[in-house]
Amino acid sequence: MIAALALLQNAWTAFSPLAAVAGLGGVAALVLALVGLSWLPGFLKRPLVAVGVILIAGAAIYQAGTAKGAHDAFARDAARALAAEQTRTAVARQITDRIAVQAVRDVAAAQADAQKLKDLNDALRADPHRNRVCLPRDLSRRLRDL
Repeated sequence: MIAALALLQNAWTAFSPLAAVAGLGGVAALVLALVGLSWLPGFLKRPLVAVGVILIAGAAIYQAGTAKGAHDAFARDAARALAAEQTRTAVARQITDRIAVQAVRDVAAAQADAQKLKDLNDALRADPHRNRVCLPRDLSRRLRDL
């Protein structure tokens, strides 16, 4: 939506009402000079044609300048948007890399914990005294104190 509004703004900037009015005035002067060919005196026709040509040329040059300015503004906006998107992509890539490194660490820690638990279970399974009776904690402390 923002890009469409920026495009419309740049298109409106490229359109110059002053150039349009000047161009239409030049066309009107040329039409008047050509249509009035029969009843206009020659000393009025030549300046009228010259004014029409000058107005059309000036309007075209002015319109080209405003279009060039709008094109430059559009290119500058597009360059800013591209730079912002590249920055967002770089930040997202760094975050993804950090998450991936942390996930690898978490998996390694979980595997180490699982291996410790397996070793402990194997040790308990191999314990020859595993069927012995355990004493309550208080009783074992009292027996040690003897």
